Amino acid sequence: MIKAPSEMLDRPEFRRALRSGDWSTVLQMLVRETGASQTDIAVAVGVSQPHVSRLMNGQSKEPGIRTVRALCDGLGVPRSLAGLLDDQEDDTNRRQFLAGAAGVSGLALIGTVEGDVPVETQDEERLLTIPSATYRRLEQRLPSRSLIAPVSAHLALVRQLASRDGHSPAHTRRLRAVLAETAGLAAWLYVDVEDRATARRHYQLAVRAAERSGHPLLPAYMQASMSQFAANCGDAAESVRLVADARHRLPRSAPAIAGIWMDAIESLALAQIKDRNALAKLDQAEARLNRASNDEPVWPWIFRFDERKLAGFRAQVAGKLGRVKTAEKALRISYDPQQAPKPRAVMDVLRAGVLAQAGKVDEACKVAAEAFDIGQAYDSERVTRSVAAFRKTLGTQSGRAVSELDERLYSTYREEP
Repeated sequence: MIKAPSEMLDRPEFRRALRSGDWSTVLQMLVRETGASQTDIAVAVGVSQPHVSRLMNGQSKEPGIRTVRALCDGLGVPRSLAGLLDDQEDDTNRRQFLAGAAGVSGLALIGTVEGDVPVETQDEERLLTIPSATYRRLEQRLPSRSLIAPVSAHLALVRQLASRDGHSPAHTRRLRAVLAETAGLAAWLYVDVEDRATARRHYQLAVRAAERSGHPLLPAYMQASMSQFAANCGDAAESVRLVADARHRLPRSAPAIAGIWMDAIESLALAQIKDRNALAKLDQAEARLNRASNDEPVWPWIFRFDERKLAGFRAQVAGKLGRVKTAEKALRISYDPQQAPKPRAVMDVLRAGVLAQAGKVDEACKVAAEAFDIGQAYDSERVTRSVAAFRKTLGTQSGRAVSELDERLYSTYREEP
């Protein structure tokens, strides 16, 4: 965590810069005193690195109240020194949320101005966020079914604490942000076990909690996550409406990654109904991505939306539209040797579909069989069913590789419960 040293807060030139809104001087002094980088400041405050750069270079001379609040809170500067009154805290806590929870997930932990929240309250939030970060990491390499019970119990605890009376408004908002994050994680676990109704209810809970958290970006993020879920369920019309609503929720200060990700989700929904505008939407997203290539992730967008991730969406969209060569090229770009087993299996099923469209049925079945084995090893019903859906696209085709895949799928009905 970056924090302005107390001796710097006492310096007349630092206080003058704060009073006059000279954030260029404030940030340059902070960098000299602490050795922090622009990226460090961006992560602590919850804005993009280019935004920090513009402030330091004097290109952005009049940040809004929300940005000033975020700067003060993220850097440990009392708001009063920057000319903000207590009653100006209304609907926003721009501090990043779930990061460094034991350093395992790259998420950011919400904080406040020094003295604003008692130590025991901060500890409570920290203890609540660390399990969520840990579970999210474990989900990539453990069966989701084994995590549903502990995550559900954690979610129940967070809901109970968030509904308690006696908290300060700021603390209650932060608990609701924790609740939104935890509900979103639970929703994803239910997606993996193909319990779509329960997943949808948890996404709805995540959106409601995010709306009540006062965070400017979190409601849009959770709404778009639910849109991606709807698109993957084949509910294209609903997905388009959800992502349009999510885009409408974004403030002007939202990072570029937000709009790019939402364009990719919308393209996936359009591809479900064979709308060829889906690829044009992705081209548009790619152009924006090239212009924003230096942007750092801003919570809740903890992932870097890069060429590889966009290529993953393009492969899905092109595959659904029958654009085999486009899909093959996108799959090559999207390949990640470090990818965890379950997401790799999902991409392998997609690759199998593209190979089958190209007439390489035997190779496609072998790839699908490998994905099926991963799905079984991690008890991922999502992977298993996607392999079964792939097999249906082959119709009455036969051959050794097809038969071996059929045997694997049949084994799910033969095995002991």
